[in-house]
Parts: sequence; structure tokens; C-alpha cells
Amino acid sequence: MLPAAGQATLFFCRWPSDTPIPVSLPPDARPEERRSLERALRAWEEAGVGVRFLPLADGAPAPIEIRFVDDAIETGAGRDTGNAIVDCRIAPLSAQPADGAQVAGAELASARLRLSRRTGGGLARPRALTEAELTGLAVHELGHALGFAGHVRRGGAAMAGESERIPRLGRALLEGERLSDPGVRALYRLPSGAVLSRTAVERWRTDLVDRMARLAEQHGLEGPFVRVGEQAGRIFWRDARGAEYGLMIVRLRELLRDPRQLAVFPEPRTRAALPRERDLRPDGAPARRGRSRPGR
Repeated sequence: MLPAAGQATLFFCRWPSDTPIPVSLPPDARPEERRSLERALRAWEEAGVGVRFLPLADGAPAPIEIRFVDDAIETGAGRDTGNAIVDCRIAPLSAQPADGAQVAGAELASARLRLSRRTGGGLARPRALTEAELTGLAVHELGHALGFAGHVRRGGAAMAGESERIPRLGRALLEGERLSDPGVRALYRLPSGAVLSRTAVERWRTDLVDRMARLAEQHGLEGPFVRVGEQAGRIFWRDARGAEYGLMIVRLRELLRDPRQLAVFPEPRTRAALPRERDLRPDGAPARRGRSRPGR
């Protein structure tokens, strides 16, 4: 979701497929864990998506980073065994066309995957993941890293949301079956940045994003980057020290049905950089003139 210039734009974002994608493997991976990760990477290479990976050992930096944790992972949807944070970089908003079939400059820039070594607990006692569970989990989270933001509600695809499908997927791969996921294959048949829809919204709904974009370009901030999950999204910029200026996009599921209800909320650092008294109001009143800068 890109909220800018009085529009809510839904678009796809993926990695380029002309060169291998470097992947940083966990330096503390045990031999059996390393085999599960390598099998998951091969599964996607053999799935007809068109991607190749370049695994890097010893925790070397890479655009895709995989790390293990020992306990369940806290996510926006509760405790889970895996999580992926995936960022898409796009061209500055001043360079974005008002219409057209693509969002300019869209390309995945980073993916951070966290895989738990143990089940999430709940009513049952936590236990170590089996080889099939870990393999299936790695394949699923790598699907998110490739740009598939949500989950498939039905069927046996790798990106199905039901947790019980994870060990089945892992067992099938360990038994020599090939991975088949039509959703991710379809994503990689499109150019990165392909627009799904553009919907006009009231100008005040994108006012904070538009102002932060102008401020970011004035001060040479890196970005923007767009991050999306099932419940919420984020658009943000980064300064030379690594500090981020972000805005949250909430109620994404509702926005898929009616983008005109777009709601964007600034994070504290962004709120401080964009004085409240200059906000564009819902009644259409223009923002007051003035200048600010990140860090003030």
C-alpha cells in the first residue's frame, strides 16, 4: 500500500530475478538445521519462480537474513514459530507518476527472517521442532521474503495460513516432492511495482506522508521504504545515522475492500518533525506554511 498525493495505491514488489539473491545463514545453525535451510532454498529455486540464492555462512551481511531464536516469536498476531519483516524500496514520491501501470523504482530491499527452534507452547509444553516442521517453516517464511505478503486461505500451497500445513509441506519436500506455489509464481511473472489498483482518497488522508516525503527529499533521507503485513503497513525513511521516520497504515484488511477509508498515523519521531498545527484538516483547510527538519 502506497498512500500519497491523494491516492491509495496497491502494488506488488519482488526481488530482481536476473542475479542470485544473497542470503545470510545463521552462524549458530546446527548441521541438521543447516540442511533444512538449504533444502528450503533449493525448493524455491526449483519451484518455477525464477529466483536463485547465494547462501552466505557465518552470519555475513546479506539482503535476506535468517536467524534462529530459542523461544516462540511475538508477532502482531500473537506468538508464532516464524516471522518475516520485508521492506520494498521505491523511488522518491516526487518521481512517482500520478497514474500508470507501475510504482517507479519498486524493488525488495531487505528481508529479516526469524525462525524459532521450539513450538509456541500454548496448552502443550514447548518442544523442539522436527526436521519436517523446520523445513516447512523455512519454506513458508522464505515465501514471505520473496514478496508474498499475506496467506492463501485455501489449498495446500506453501503460503497457506494454517499452521498444521507446515509439517506436511516439510515432509513432502523431504520425501522428494517439488514445491508448487502458484501465488508466488504469479507474482514473479509481473514486473516489480505492478499496480493492482489506484483509488482517489481525500487529500488530508495522505497529507502527513506527502509532507514527510518532501522533508525527506530536502534533507537527503534514504527511502521511502514500504513494509506490509496482514494487519498493518508502514512507510518510512532513514537518515544518515540510521534513525527512521515512519508512518503506520492501519486496518489493511478493511482497506483492501475500501481504500477510501485510508488511515495513516505518524510515529513519534515523525510527529515531532511535522508540527501538528500544520496538518491538513478533514474539512479541506490548507496546511499552514512553515518548514521543519528531521530531528527537531
